[in-house]
Amino acid sequence: MMRCVSKSWLSLISTRQFIKTHLEFSTNKQDFAHDILHTLRFYTCSLYAIMYQESPHVPDDLDFPCKDPLVNYNFVGSCEGLLCISGGAHDLFLWNPSIRKSKKLPISGSNVHCSSYLAYGIGYNECQDDYKVVEVMGSSHSEYGFQNEFRVYSLRTNSWKMIQEYPGVIFCNDPAKFVNGRLHWIATRVSDKNDSWFISSLNLVDERYENVALPDLVYGNFDWELGILGGNLCVFCDYYKVRMDVWIMKAYGLVESWTKVASIPYFTAIEHSPFPVFISHNDEILLQHRSSLLIYNSTHNTFKHPQVQIHHGYKIQFSLYTKSLVSPHFVEEV
Repeated sequence: MMRCVSKSWLSLISTRQFIKTHLEFSTNKQDFAHDILHTLRFYTCSLYAIMYQESPHVPDDLDFPCKDPLVNYNFVGSCEGLLCISGGAHDLFLWNPSIRKSKKLPISGSNVHCSSYLAYGIGYNECQDDYKVVEVMGSSHSEYGFQNEFRVYSLRTNSWKMIQEYPGVIFCNDPAKFVNGRLHWIATRVSDKNDSWFISSLNLVDERYENVALPDLVYGNFDWELGILGGNLCVFCDYYKVRMDVWIMKAYGLVESWTKVASIPYFTAIEHSPFPVFISHNDEILLQHRSSLLIYNSTHNTFKHPQVQIHHGYKIQFSLYTKSLVSPHFVEEV
């Protein structure tokens, strides 16, 4: 609204300092400045309304400006209000629904038709004040074995570059989790006959790869996924049909800081693995369960259904989305 009122206001709210101050406020006020994003149909629900209001809440439809009805679009990550969307085999877009601005990225140069998989991530390089999109293309060659090609897009330069490979590793193609200046994927080594998985990270400042130690998980029949809760790296360990343990790394890089904050029990109505989306200050956990949302109270061990009129459908995914003024077009400070 302020963009339509005054040129002087527009000039003020477009400065990088104002954008950063607004973003810091939004980050610290998670309950109020965040929405839950439906990542396939592109609509949002107020996080505050979901968590704290009893009256029904109707989601807001978002108008993705680049949408072609003949193209299948996928959400591949978000960072500080910027959504990264893939369309078709080659196209990537940055989009901030809060300011209704979007941008189609230049072609990365990957030969995606020869790929075994593609994995993406989006994050922020604080040292360079630059947003980065990372594309990982994995492919198998009879002569060279399994290889990964890493390409990094810079919003500041509007260009891609290749960086050092990470050979012999297969990455899960879920969107990377951006925490502490690093993108994180679940990965395994091609040579590992036990098919064991670990957390691999890419530092967006020095572009070096590192592994992050897992928590001390109880062995058994389980699957695990990466997530982010309260800005911290998380592991969701699903003991199928029994419980889901939620682990949070409270001090990044310190293995002893892994803390199990909840064990979410299965009950009759839960037929598939729930996925934590948000944790409140009083340890209520917002869960995605199939095409619906649940709130689990870890103190009282109770569940409730929020009053949100969501559109049900196949393979619905929800993600926490930060409202911000960050532009998908690099803004040079005057």
